[in-house]
Amino acid sequence: MKKYVLLTGASTGIGEATARLLDKEGFYVFAGVRKASDGEKLKAAASQRLMPIILDVTQPQQITDSFVYIKNICGAEGLAAVINNAGINYAAPFEFSDASKVRNLMEVNVFGLIQVSQTFLPLLQDYAIASGEKAKLLNIGSIGSAIGIPWEFSYHTSKFAVLGLSQSLRFELEPLGIDVCCVMPGGIKTPFFAKSAESSEGAKAAISGRNEAYYTRNISQMWETAVQFEKMASPPEKVGKTLLHILRARRTRLKYLVGTDAKVIYRLVWLGLSGLLKGAFVRP
Repeated sequence: MKKYVLLTGASTGIGEATARLLDKEGFYVFAGVRKASDGEKLKAAASQRLMPIILDVTQPQQITDSFVYIKNICGAEGLAAVINNAGINYAAPFEFSDASKVRNLMEVNVFGLIQVSQTFLPLLQDYAIASGEKAKLLNIGSIGSAIGIPWEFSYHTSKFAVLGLSQSLRFELEPLGIDVCCVMPGGIKTPFFAKSAESSEGAKAAISGRNEAYYTRNISQMWETAVQFEKMASPPEKVGKTLLHILRARRTRLKYLVGTDAKVIYRLVWLGLSGLLKGAFVRP
């Protein structure tokens, strides 16, 4: 059987690296992008197994159209996996956060993920029935699924939600032949850092009032810390290799940590020592 995979957020970073790796390893990849030019860039260095599709996870009609397109190609073989990778960040103090930006982040990181998963669930079950193997629903969380970092409350709220959703669905869907996993990377060398830095600069411009000095000082401190973490960040291919391992595994677990920093932070949280991280992000 051919193994078809749907991957969202394939334009850059983890998504792009994963799309190329899975194509190289013989998977048929429906790579979700928001712009046709990103799809052409992916195709330029890939085989015919890599098929870009226009898929903005916040647009229900694009999700529906993608389902029809993919079902027509997969037929009764279904999808071996759905990888929910699309995600964005927004940094701002809670007091001065922009509600519209918070809602947009939740639409991408949580509600879009939910709708994609729900829409394509029948194709995952089709694969499990046709192949006799487990289909895989893989959600890209973050080490931020385990600890909430200050100044990024909306991102970490969304990633806690992704982990909780993954846990619930793992229980629900295992009897239907579908394994659900949450991949939790630490720092990854992608445009994510640069985009988040731009977001934080915009947030500082909106700060005023009696706490202005406190917030401005700490937003700057956060990105000084982020620069240090970026030096230790893993390449996006490392996440891709983890996803490949899960796709090939007969048995899976709920959580997969990627990167030394993620494993160290997770251990600190597990030991009840997460307060040690506070000083890296908050200066009174």
